[in-house]
Amino acid sequence: MTFRLVKERVSDGNKKLDNLVGFLFMLGLVLTIWEIYLYRLTIINLKIPLTIWLIPGLFMTPLLYNKMNNIDGKKGHWILHYLCHTVMTGGIILFIFMALNFYLADKTIVEKRFKVLRTSSMSGPTGHRNERQPYVVINYSGFEKQLIFSNQEMKIVLPSKSVRLKIRNGFLGFDILESYKIE
Repeated sequence: MTFRLVKERVSDGNKKLDNLVGFLFMLGLVLTIWEIYLYRLTIINLKIPLTIWLIPGLFMTPLLYNKMNNIDGKKGHWILHYLCHTVMTGGIILFIFMALNFYLADKTIVEKRFKVLRTSSMSGPTGHRNERQPYVVINYSGFEKQLIFSNQEMKIVLPSKSVRLKIRNGFLGFDILESYKIE
């Protein structure tokens, strides 16, 4: 007599398309995480990447709702379909947008100086939460941009009054931070 500890989900639909959807979901998730890194180095209003990431799910969910249900043979809730399309399609489109701007940016570097609006700190990365990371907020062309520094720079960042940025012009017109330092 054989016992199964975990009941495996058996798809009633197309296994190849089911695997393709799973692969695209994971690809979209990885590219979204990579895009977050690119976002931190790009001077862009947060509303633009969020819109690019969220809108495809609004269009894809009603168009492909029945097709997605037929692929795995199960009827999924529309919210799960929206999340799936947002991560898959939105993540891939957003990464392409941010990567084009970042990797095809102009090679000319320009230095600019900005007044620090405010300083603060946030908890460090996982496993080092007590190692706070200081940051400054500047006004860059009408919106606020947060610049994060390492834990070792805490004493010079918090009392700072200005910051110097080295910037490249992005391919799609959004500036890229080459480097920045406290003055």
